[in-house]
Amino acid sequence: MNRQWKKFDELAEQCYTDMIRNTADMTNWNNGFQLLTEIISDGRAENPDFAKELYLLDDETDYEHDLQGWLEDYLGELEIREMHAELEAVCRKLLKMFAWEEEYPTDIRFQMASALESQGKTEEALDLCIEWTSKEPDNPYAAAALIYAKMNADDLEGAEKIVKQHISDDTACDEENYVIFAAAERLYQKTGNNVMEKKMDRAREEYDKKMEAYLMGQDDEYGFGDDEEFMDDELPFN
Repeated sequence: MNRQWKKFDELAEQCYTDMIRNTADMTNWNNGFQLLTEIISDGRAENPDFAKELYLLDDETDYEHDLQGWLEDYLGELEIREMHAELEAVCRKLLKMFAWEEEYPTDIRFQMASALESQGKTEEALDLCIEWTSKEPDNPYAAAALIYAKMNADDLEGAEKIVKQHISDDTACDEENYVIFAAAERLYQKTGNNVMEKKMDRAREEYDKKMEAYLMGQDDEYGFGDDEEFMDDELPFN
C-alpha cells in the first residue's frame, strides 16, 4: 500500500499543478480518484473497518495526504468545468463508499443535486432533495437544495412554501441560513417579486458587511462580540 500512496501523492501534486495552470484535462484528477478507491478497497480487504467514514481516511493515514481536501478540490474542479455527469458519478461513488453515520455528506449531496439539475434530471434531483430533507429537516443546505429543485420543476409555490418555513419577517441572515436566503433571492427573482428579492438581497448584504467587518477586526461595530463566539471554521459556504 505504501507504493500506492506514493503514486497517489505524485498524482495529487500533478493535479494541483494542473489547477494552477488551469489545465482543462482532468486525467490526473480522475486517475487519482480511481487510485484512491482502489487503496480503500485494498485496505478494507485486510480490515473491513478501514476508513468507514470519510474523515477517518486522513485519521488512519496520519494526515499525510490531506485526502478530504483533495476530494473537495476534485469535486470543485468537476463543478467549475461543468462536467456534470462526472460530478454526479463521483458523488454517488462517495455516498456509497462511506457509512456516513458520524457526519453528514452535506456538500456532496448539494453538489449531486446541482449536477442532476444541470443535466436536466429534474425529477431525480427533486426526489433526492425530498429524501434528503426528510432525513435532515434542520439542514439548511437540504432546504436550499429542495428550493432549487422545486424551482427547476416549476413548482414555484412549493419552493416558496419551503422558504417561508425557514425565513419569517424577522429572520436575520446568518452563517447557517445564508444558503437559504440565496435560494430565496433566486426564487423571487424568477417569480418577479421585486420587493422580496430586494429584501433577501439586503439581508445577505448586511450579513456580508458584518463578515467583512469581522475579518477586518471591526466586529464591535456590528455586535459580533468576542472572537471565541465566532470562529473561522464557522464561516459560511457561499
